[in-house]
Amino acid sequence: MLCHACRVHVRRDFPYCLHCGTLRRGAAPTSYAAPHLRGLDDPTLIVPLTGPVTTLGRGADNDVVLADASVSRSHARIVRTESGFRVEDLDSFNGTAVAGVDLHGGAARLADGTELSVGDVRLVFEQPRDAHIGQRTQVVGTQLTQLPAAAQEETAPEANGPLTARPRRRSGWALKQVPTDRGEPRWVLNNTRTGVYLELDEREVFLWLAVDGENTVRDLLFAYADRFGELALPRIEAALAAFANAGLLRGLPGRPEEAERKGWRRPVHAVYRALLKLEVSVPGIDRFVTRFYHTVGWRFFTRTGVTLVWLSVIGGLAAFFVAQDRQHLLDFGGAGALGPVLLAAGYISALVAHELTHALAVKSYGRKVRRGGFLLMMGMPFAFVDTSDMWFGTRWSRVVVALSGPLSTAALAGWCAAGAAFLPAGPASAVLFQLAFGLYLNTLYNFNPLMPLDGYQALTDALRVPRLREEASAYFRKGLWQDLRAGSRPGPRQAGMAAYGLAVVVGTYGFLVLALLAWRSRIGDLLDGWLSPAWTTAVEVLVVALVAFPVWSAPVRWLARRVRRRRDARGAAPAPATVAAVEGTA
Repeated sequence: MLCHACRVHVRRDFPYCLHCGTLRRGAAPTSYAAPHLRGLDDPTLIVPLTGPVTTLGRGADNDVVLADASVSRSHARIVRTESGFRVEDLDSFNGTAVAGVDLHGGAARLADGTELSVGDVRLVFEQPRDAHIGQRTQVVGTQLTQLPAAAQEETAPEANGPLTARPRRRSGWALKQVPTDRGEPRWVLNNTRTGVYLELDEREVFLWLAVDGENTVRDLLFAYADRFGELALPRIEAALAAFANAGLLRGLPGRPEEAERKGWRRPVHAVYRALLKLEVSVPGIDRFVTRFYHTVGWRFFTRTGVTLVWLSVIGGLAAFFVAQDRQHLLDFGGAGALGPVLLAAGYISALVAHELTHALAVKSYGRKVRRGGFLLMMGMPFAFVDTSDMWFGTRWSRVVVALSGPLSTAALAGWCAAGAAFLPAGPASAVLFQLAFGLYLNTLYNFNPLMPLDGYQALTDALRVPRLREEASAYFRKGLWQDLRAGSRPGPRQAGMAAYGLAVVVGTYGFLVLALLAWRSRIGDLLDGWLSPAWTTAVEVLVVALVAFPVWSAPVRWLARRVRRRRDARGAAPAPATVAAVEGTA
């Protein structure tokens, strides 16, 4: 259900839209828990807004008495209307501000998390806690962050790094508690500079808020033990490493900062990162998507729009089977060279519609679409839009966003199939049949749970296993064989993870082989007649190596680390002959 004011999904278990504060149609606000005002400078100040009008001022006759010299006797009032809550300034001397904007005797609507200033008293308007989880974000902007001078470090004790190190949060982050149907609370930590997201539990949030550049790792260890009753150094080290890997932490031993790369190392590192993730993205598309959504896109997420989409999918499948009796694959019905051109144009249009639907689904939940573009994954080009802001939503909202793209492709395929089935025989119906067939294949491919595409994203959220591919692959490669050697019989969950891991490994490398063969064939066709066979082979090998760089670079890095560790170990261990000679000279 969409809010009739801002066109964002509303919760059926609460009367107000958590995005704009508008009252949901047909909802009775008195049947639900009331929102409240909470003091930002005085956390004990909590005022439930139970009545239709709540007055604020210094006078004793107000519903909320604010004993501050900057507050007028009758300063402002909060009014509950048919469209939600609003604050009205009562021509006060020092004024009332909402989100930093002075009202000057005017009024403003209040949404969940809106900050307002009554004179110098800062308040925040909040919906009940169980309703607004996943809607408020603690944000720290991107400013210049300087690390304090490092203190003299001890050599011991240390685990994976000195316990006297003082890690510090970098600026440019957002922390939000997200809805969950599990017992334990969950948070999402976002690097607003890079768009990286981490899912945290209560203990990891405690560590994140404690890395302020003042506490040492030893301080974190004892604070953690005092709070949770255990000395969990490995868990603390793992959490700090995750923060550092996400670019959110500085001052962790053994991790060189990006600023330390100078000279030739910077361009080499930039090329290395580009080869790992070949991507062309366009930032700042949220404004366009928002405008399109509020103009026409929201209609696809109404009950009528969703019903029409499903009717197009189901009816299109029936029409496709009817069209099979009169159409044939790769037969363009006499369209000639124009047939493949129209088919390619149709594929590109469907691809744009697919990604645009993902973006519109994100907007339907009030989140942002940060960028979009094209990337090279496993040697094949893909279009994408960045939907990572949905980590601040519920897991089922992420499932909806993931499935919206393939469903839009299936609906377009259904319309093409209907045209192929019911239009007169000829070039138009033939091209539509080829397009419908290709779009149905594309839909099935996107639902493939083995590749990190839409179907996989929906599956991981439905199963609550964000890193399903990585965990299943790791268990199949290591954990399964360790269990078998130890004589431990895998349980149903382990067997399922092993089977999925095997399917992922086989499917990934099978897809990679097909992609590399396709690239080799394309390069060979382009260079045929231009270069000698030897040079053609050399160019093919170079292109295939660049395309497959993210795959073969991983084992190379692993091998290089092992060689480096062995070399360091040999250099650290003194030879017996040398020790004996030193002892003799002493």
